[in-house]
Amino acid sequence: MKLRLFLATLLALCAFQAHAQYGGGYPPDYPPMEDRVYQGLWYNPSEAGWGMNTTHQGNILFATLFIYAADGQPLWLVASGLTGIGDYTYTGPLYRTSGPAFDAAPWTPIGYEQVGSMTIAFTSQTTGSVTYSMNGTTVTKSIQQQVFGPVPTCTLIAGSRMGEANYQDLWWNADESGWGINLVHQGNIIFATLFTYGANRRDKWFVASGLVRQPDGSFAGELYSTTGTAFNATTWMGFNIGPVGNMSLRFTDGEHGVLTYNVGTAAVTKSITRQVYAATVPVCR
Repeated sequence: MKLRLFLATLLALCAFQAHAQYGGGYPPDYPPMEDRVYQGLWYNPSEAGWGMNTTHQGNILFATLFIYAADGQPLWLVASGLTGIGDYTYTGPLYRTSGPAFDAAPWTPIGYEQVGSMTIAFTSQTTGSVTYSMNGTTVTKSIQQQVFGPVPTCTLIAGSRMGEANYQDLWWNADESGWGINLVHQGNIIFATLFTYGANRRDKWFVASGLVRQPDGSFAGELYSTTGTAFNATTWMGFNIGPVGNMSLRFTDGEHGVLTYNVGTAAVTKSITRQVYAATVPVCR
């Protein structure tokens, strides 16, 4: 088994250039389930403060899970190759990464380790459950689609998305593998989850839950950081949230953009593109 793509790039692993690195027979020839496209943000309404984004391409989901460690600090896990095994269920390994601070220049390589596995079982287009293990601890949660505006209909296509005006997807910078940003676009609002790293190479995530379309076509709003209940707590005790800066997104077309944000006095500007890892990719309209 070779994880060289993961060593080179966390996000390019999801491409599973994809499947060859696990041997010619991976993934098995399961029937496609493309009548449902699970492209969006998922949460549990009774446990506000954590969530999961999924990007759907071909028969593979790329999931980023935003939760909290035992000390209440934010941590994120990534399942970059959840393969559809039938019955609207996707499963695969789960990883935790470490990397340079979000404002580091130049960007340096990330580290990673497999901490467990993840399975997402959908009961409908908008509901399901997620089961994951982290270092021997298993968690199962009910999930539903997060709705904060008019929900677009997402389908899978083979082709360019240059002309698209809905930006719901997983975005990254190919020259700085290991961090990324999920965008959920409903109406004139984008909900962004930024997964990156803080001090001492520890994983850290930020959220911009209300990026509003501006007259010039960009999206802008406040950026927040959270702390909360440990992922494996038997009773959810809530979370704390506070503003740390601002974020803006400006798109030159449907496949390219510029991300600008600040955390306190640390300012960051990055070019971003949609991450592609399969022959069919999502379009949300």
